[in-house]
Amino acid sequence: MSLITEIERVLKRKKELEAKRDRILEELSKLKPEKGTLEYKWVRNKIGMTYYYWYLRVYENGKLRSIYLGKNIPNELLKGIEDRRKAKRLVSELRIINQELIKIERGLREIENILAKL
Repeated sequence: MSLITEIERVLKRKKELEAKRDRILEELSKLKPEKGTLEYKWVRNKIGMTYYYWYLRVYENGKLRSIYLGKNIPNELLKGIEDRRKAKRLVSELRIINQELIKIERGLREIENILAKL
């Protein structure tokens, strides 16, 4: 394989990665992640009957706080927690793409420096 075709392949890969990065950033901007985790806790009343309720556990000012949600979880909260999971996955993917783009940029700079010395 010639050097020119290899450079063309690398440049094509760089464009693909940049396009993918832009799509991920656009998707991340549309998400509305919610902080905290859901917990299903039981509560016992005075006569010993047990009831189950949902709580949202959130860290605020360095302290763990439980927010009572009731028997059902609000749909917007479920969507926010799902958005947080999706955002976490997308950020991880974005980190990998950025690392590969940095490697490509370094390689292209090295080639440019070598060609400048000729």
